[in-house]
Amino acid sequence: MGSPTSGGVSLAAHVVLTVDATELELAADALRQSGARAIEERHVGNAIELWAVLGDSAATTAFVDRWRDRWLGRVELVDLTPSDTWKRYSEPVTVNDKLVIVPAWMSFREKERFSFIVSIDPEESFGLGDHPTTRIVADLLCRLMAPESSVLDMGSGSGVLSIVAALLGARRVVGIDRAIGAVAVAQRNAARNSVAEVTDFRQGSTVPSGEQFDLVAANILAPVLLDLCEPIVGSVEPGGTIILSGLHIDRIEDVINRYVAEGCRLVEDRVLEGWCGVAMTKQQ
Repeated sequence: MGSPTSGGVSLAAHVVLTVDATELELAADALRQSGARAIEERHVGNAIELWAVLGDSAATTAFVDRWRDRWLGRVELVDLTPSDTWKRYSEPVTVNDKLVIVPAWMSFREKERFSFIVSIDPEESFGLGDHPTTRIVADLLCRLMAPESSVLDMGSGSGVLSIVAALLGARRVVGIDRAIGAVAVAQRNAARNSVAEVTDFRQGSTVPSGEQFDLVAANILAPVLLDLCEPIVGSVEPGGTIILSGLHIDRIEDVINRYVAEGCRLVEDRVLEGWCGVAMTKQQ
């Protein structure tokens, strides 16, 4: 994943959202779900600006376009001064008593405690695996995914959930992410965890056509889950599992009702730090 240069200076495309205080949390989480690892909050008069990098210029522009009816957004090219300071404060993410997600640069001394250890480097802009929605999906995968399953991971980002599925015994995992840079990052993480032969990462924002999977995981925001309902359900084998997250607690009923109307049955729902995830079964 490269950055544009000007006069020898490395530049990064930042998305800048101008929001009011009532929209701050939702806007910040929309940025995180689109790949932002860190978000800077700036107060400008009575407004708040959120600055973040989403991985590449195309993803940044697409984000601004997607949310322009709700928030004022723009793209700013900023001098990119590499800094690893944030890495000092990163910690392992314990998903459950079997699974832990560990920053790739960290020495982890408790390997004997866990059956599955995922090593992740989000690089410039992709998720480490600590967001509540990622933890929800990872835990549901541990409990609901059958060995030798085929898995589709929509919104794969750094590849963390695809890698979890592969380590749990999936025979094939396809990860889809709209950010061009996500593919290379996810491939490197898959190789780091010795699951490159099982995983297939692709750039895009649509559900693969003509393919069906035993399990589909989609960790993306509610409006996108609603838009993709029909193709997601269509991509699951009858009797297969659908795991949805990226849901704020006030949107869970809308999403559940839409997928039930499309022929799914609710199996489980979980709430973590104000975020929700659901597991559903596609009816026979």
